[in-house]
This record gives sequence, C-alpha cells and structure tokens, in this order.
Amino acid sequence: MLTGLIGLPLSGKTTIFNAVTGRQAATSQYAGGKKGMNIAEIEVPDPRVDALSDLFRPKRTTYAKVIVKDLQIAQDERGSIAPVSIAEFRSLAALLIVLRAFESDSVLHPSGHVDPAADLRRVVDSLIFSDYEVVEKRMGRLEKEAKKNSREYQILRDAAERLLGGRVIGEDFFSDGDVKLLSGLSLATTRPVIAVANTGEGAAGLTALESLTRDLGVPLFVVPGQLEMEIAQLEKSDQKEFLEDQGLKEPALSRFVQFIYARLNLISFLTVGPDEVRAWSIRKGSNAQKAAGQIHSDLEKGFIRAEVVSSSDLLHLKGLAEAKSAGKLRQEGKDYVVEDGDVLNILFNV
Repeated sequence: MLTGLIGLPLSGKTTIFNAVTGRQAATSQYAGGKKGMNIAEIEVPDPRVDALSDLFRPKRTTYAKVIVKDLQIAQDERGSIAPVSIAEFRSLAALLIVLRAFESDSVLHPSGHVDPAADLRRVVDSLIFSDYEVVEKRMGRLEKEAKKNSREYQILRDAAERLLGGRVIGEDFFSDGDVKLLSGLSLATTRPVIAVANTGEGAAGLTALESLTRDLGVPLFVVPGQLEMEIAQLEKSDQKEFLEDQGLKEPALSRFVQFIYARLNLISFLTVGPDEVRAWSIRKGSNAQKAAGQIHSDLEKGFIRAEVVSSSDLLHLKGLAEAKSAGKLRQEGKDYVVEDGDVLNILFNV
C-alpha cells in the first residue's frame, strides 16, 4: 500500500519520515530545495502474526506492510503545488500532509509565522483546484458529445460542486460503480488525505488545525517529530526506557502505521504453514476471491473455495487439524466477506 508524505518547505517532512520509519535520511537537503525522494516499507505490528509464528515455527515470518514515500514537491510562482507534483500524487493510495506546528528561533517559518491550519488549507486548495480543472475539462468534453444526461456527467457535476465548496471529494463520495467509471481521471482528492501535525516543545496552532480538519473531514495525527526521530534511531532495548520517561506507550512508528492502516480501511488476513506465516492487507468488506488475488492472480482466477478459521480459534486450539476436529475450520465460497484476523487456505484449479 503506497502512501506519500508531502509538505511545504520547512515543515519537517523528512524528520517525520525518519520518525515513522526508523530511517536516517538527511533532512538538510530538502530545506535547500534539492530534488529527491526517500522510500521505506513499514511493517504493520500484529501480535497474531507473532503468536502464529511461535505456533507453526515457519522458515520465515512476513508482516503486512505500508510503503511510505517522502516526496519533494515543486511549487509554482504563487507558492501553490505545481501540476507536475500533483500528477505524481495520483499514483498513491493516500496523501499524508505534514504541517509545521512548532515554534523555533533557529528555523523560521517561510511566511514569518507558524499557522498549520493555513498551510493545510493551502495544500488542500492546490489539490482541489487541480481536480476541479480535470473535472471541468471532462464535463466540457461530454457536453460537446451531447452526453449531459449521462451518469458520468451527473456524478462529475456533483464532484465539481463539492470541489467548488472547498472540500476534497473523499474516497466514499462515489459508489463502486462510479469509481470504475471515473478511474481514468485519477482525481487526487478521491484518495484518503491525512494531516500530520509536526509538533515540538513549542507546539503552535493546534486548536485552529483541529477545527479545520474536522470541517474538512480529514483525520489528524499529531507527532513531536524531532523527539520521535531520536527515539526511532535508538536501539530497541533503549527505546522502551526512553518512551516511559516521555510518558509514551509505543514509538511513533507503531502508532503511525496502525493509524494509517485503519484510516485506509484495511484489515489483515493470514496464511500459515511450515514455510511461512504471513499477513496480507485487504480492504475491509472484500470477499474471499479478492483475498485470493492478493496472494496470487492464479488463485483468484481458479478459485474453488477457501478453508477459513479465525486466528483466535487457531491459536486456542493450537493447530489446523485440531481446529478442523473442533468444527472451527469451515469451507467458504467466493462471496464470503473476509474478517480481520481470518486464516485462509485457498483451494483453486487453473
């Protein structure tokens, strides 16, 4: 699942990248405006994977992952995000907007004062304007083709009204069928947009930011970037003590990836065996055949049925044979809606 970190200059975007990935990417090059990109895979913490790995003792254990890109954005002469950058955002599953919410005498805000709500509005307005241009152009084309009564035109008109109102479209605005109809447009604001407030010892502007994110329907994740970057770069044995001193239960890496996973409406199903215990990501509400496709396209094409047991039952009974004897291992068809924590074995024929 590919997500992108974006932010205005001196927002501390790469500091946040380091804090939530444990990497040590250089931060100064981004302040200087040099182009570049950092990328990292973050494992999604899952105690079920740990417990199943202890039970099956496989050759390898694989967690679900979220991929995070630290993207350098280009700005136009007005200070808005340039179209070339927005075009790159359209390939992402989610946009994470890093906002400076800290005061610092050594790192002055480009505008002269810290206002994360204004920064968020600026970034969101750039995305909205870009999407509106795409929608308006497509509507004009349909009008020339005398298709104003088409379903596509009607939903584009609704989207245009929402964008003109200063709101992102959102992933739930269109039905599944409408999403397929408009997939070629790749509208940036149809994917989840998440605000990440980078705070510090002198946190600033959070009240106004919280109000704006509520109005926009944008989730907000607050993290003291510099502190969490320092924690992420400690040895695991030292992190626990440091976190306790700061009154934190988990490092930002764990909190962040779980937050993103939930906001992307993802769940995990698992596969087990002597070779591998593995967690797979899938959208909540997906069926068993779709889950099979996450493993391999051949499994989806030749899907016959799925053997399903909950991870809690499997761990309690301590084995697949025991789960079958207890009547907990059941046969499900392609339309079965996969639940978070289900353990699947796909039977197929190609």
